[in-house]
Amino acid sequence: MAAVLLVIAIAISMIVVRIGATALELTGLPWDRAKFQALSAFSNAGFTTRESEEIVRHPLRRKIVTYLIVLGNAGLVTVIGSFAGSMIEPQPLRVVGNLAIIVGGVAILFWLARRPAITRRLRDRGRRWLARRYAVEMWSAEELLHLDHGYELTRFDLAADSPASGHTLRQLKLRQNAVQVLAIERGLKFFAVPGGEFMLQAGDSMVVYGHRDSVDRLLAPGDDQTHLVIEDVPEVAEQPAGGDDELDDDEDRDGR
Repeated sequence: MAAVLLVIAIAISMIVVRIGATALELTGLPWDRAKFQALSAFSNAGFTTRESEEIVRHPLRRKIVTYLIVLGNAGLVTVIGSFAGSMIEPQPLRVVGNLAIIVGGVAILFWLARRPAITRRLRDRGRRWLARRYAVEMWSAEELLHLDHGYELTRFDLAADSPASGHTLRQLKLRQNAVQVLAIERGLKFFAVPGGEFMLQAGDSMVVYGHRDSVDRLLAPGDDQTHLVIEDVPEVAEQPAGGDDELDDDEDRDGR
């Protein structure tokens, strides 16, 4: 009986972790990171990573993780107690039988957990259940940036034969064509949101957001471009002399 309870406790633990991961995903975390953080909280692993800061700063995520920690402690006590009970038997054959039940049950659970159809169905049901009970809206980066409407967030090195090489950002009229240069790396220097007087050079590594057709026409990124959503960036360097920010120019014009 204790062996069966142990298998049931492990099954419930796996379901709780899956529901917790789905709840974290509904708050905007990517699925892989949501699974990892849910498992970390439930097992009380306590990983102190940059991703954990995203949990701490978000009130709903903190609440979800708190529930996972409490349930994880209760589950750990249940698992240890059930395992100890299954091993304390007067007859050795019953101990062997309990071990067989535990190993077989855990193997079946992990086999089921690795079945895409089962995990997808459980995930979808958990999502619907949580969405009905909690006012949670998930906005992915793809939705926020409208990446499915012809817009892209991409990174590439400016080619020597690019029509943009040797021109300033203002001369290219990027803003009029729905293109925004978010960052440029030149050697060891990094320029965040460069201004209109920033002159592009061949080899500049650019992070650009804009309509795909406009980016291809004005900057000709070529085949080496990498489509991305979030990327860590190094320390920001000072802008080259004379680099007035286009946003500041627009605000000055609006003020006049």
